[in-house]
Amino acid sequence: MSDVDPGQVTEIETPRWWESQWYQVSPRSFQHYELLFEPDQLLMVFAGESYKSFLLRQDGRERRATEIGRENAREPESVILADEHNDVISLSEVREIRIQEGSWIRKPRLSVDTEKTQLKFYHFSRTYDASDFAEWARSTYGDNVVRYSG
Repeated sequence: MSDVDPGQVTEIETPRWWESQWYQVSPRSFQHYELLFEPDQLLMVFAGESYKSFLLRQDGRERRATEIGRENAREPESVILADEHNDVISLSEVREIRIQEGSWIRKPRLSVDTEKTQLKFYHFSRTYDASDFAEWARSTYGDNVVRYSG
């Protein structure tokens, strides 16, 4: 297993930031992703799916998601996209990235809006601190694109 941790990924050619343990909500399930932000694209590494039904939910999904992220954090785009469950979103036309910290009643949210798509993610932990990511995103995408509410 690699020793890389979520945050800025070093020792690769393209600057990359790894955000771990995020998920999207669909009508029946939660789709878990490890997010790899680069200057011009977002690589979404699929880390599994759990269902809204309490009987079908999987505990420990966040730990497995981080393991999957660790396995992919330094991989080139071609290797990541060889898995049909993974996806890439072009950020060259990013309109806005909104990062909202969590509270005791609300989970942290991350929204990415481009010309063609709008993605909304939630974090497993209500106490997750996204300030380092917000700082990196501002320096990468610009202060006029990144909205951070701590």
